[in-house]
Amino acid sequence: MPARNEGGVSITATFHGAVVPRPYNPDPDAYSGDRKCLNTEQEYAPTPGCGGFKLKLKLHNVRNQPGFELPNPAPNPDPWKNRFHVSADVGRTYGCMRADGAFDPYIRLTIREQMWPEHHPDSTDVLSILAALRADPDADVEPYFYVNFKPVEMTCPPGMTPALYGIRVSDLQASVSADQVFGLAYWQHPGPFYA
Repeated sequence: MPARNEGGVSITATFHGAVVPRPYNPDPDAYSGDRKCLNTEQEYAPTPGCGGFKLKLKLHNVRNQPGFELPNPAPNPDPWKNRFHVSADVGRTYGCMRADGAFDPYIRLTIREQMWPEHHPDSTDVLSILAALRADPDADVEPYFYVNFKPVEMTCPPGMTPALYGIRVSDLQASVSADQVFGLAYWQHPGPFYA
């Protein structure tokens, strides 16, 4: 995703870790097992019962930005300030699989999904990112995000198995409002990406 201004910060976004449950039999209250849909404390991942995916952002040209050498200002208490935010239109196709592997689409959803930090929320914090880049001149810092889908209710005729058939991600948008280096920045990629 190119910088909006020449010489600015650009981003390489990488989708990975997609979970596409087949068969699809989620347990909305499960914290463990094959039907798990909930994450425990300090667990940030798509679950085997509900599915989802991960995304990492690799930031380019940060060290060449005005203000990179300045000391960090005091942390801002506003949770939307000084943090990277990512969202996308996420399409999912649920349906029923026959014994021969043929798939009949049943439910198609496209929802604007807010992605969440894959690690501690500080991993998407501009001040933490800048501190890591300043501490090691060769380091790359890549904020990681994930989406864990909510369960969808569906049934299939006898002899057919519910399944999440695929994921389609489009209109990827990343943004940050920061006091230092980034200012108000915005990146976009139309996609689509499939899993």
